[in-house]
Amino acid sequence: MRRETFLSAVSGLLAFASTAIAAYSDPSILTIEGSQRTVSDRYPVERLRSDFKNVEIETRTPWTKEGEAISFRGPRIADVLLKHGLDSAKSVQFIAYDNFTSEILLKEIQSYQPIFAIDRACVSADVRAGRCKSDQEFTPLSPEEQGPIFLVWPYDQLPAEYVPARNSIWVWFVVAVRPVE
Repeated sequence: MRRETFLSAVSGLLAFASTAIAAYSDPSILTIEGSQRTVSDRYPVERLRSDFKNVEIETRTPWTKEGEAISFRGPRIADVLLKHGLDSAKSVQFIAYDNFTSEILLKEIQSYQPIFAIDRACVSADVRAGRCKSDQEFTPLSPEEQGPIFLVWPYDQLPAEYVPARNSIWVWFVVAVRPVE
């Protein structure tokens, strides 16, 4: 009986582990987790475009040159958290495709209104390269641009001590969000 119980427990753990790994197998899907890491919803990039108001942030990042701004577009993180009841947690974790995890206080999210950037503005070089049509405003973020889902903040609104001390809030390849309990 003990052996059967042990094997059943191991089998259950393996099933749980494979489900957790499968949840993050696609970098173009954002998984929202609830308490006890249960999956609340999954958002392919197209659903992030259609299910939420997408806003623009024109900003630099800690890795762009001084004065170089990029226009990003995507849903406000606060809106996604609110829809799933995660707006009452003290903090949330953002998990990247490579399992990098960043814990961010909800008051930071409310104060600075970062977005899940999924697009960036087309520039003339994109039109010349055929990435954008001449009348196209935005293009999906590529992996070389920290996409398909990149946590973007309004750089110039952040306190000076955030750079480089809090560069970990700029999470790229975001695949999951979960409350910290």
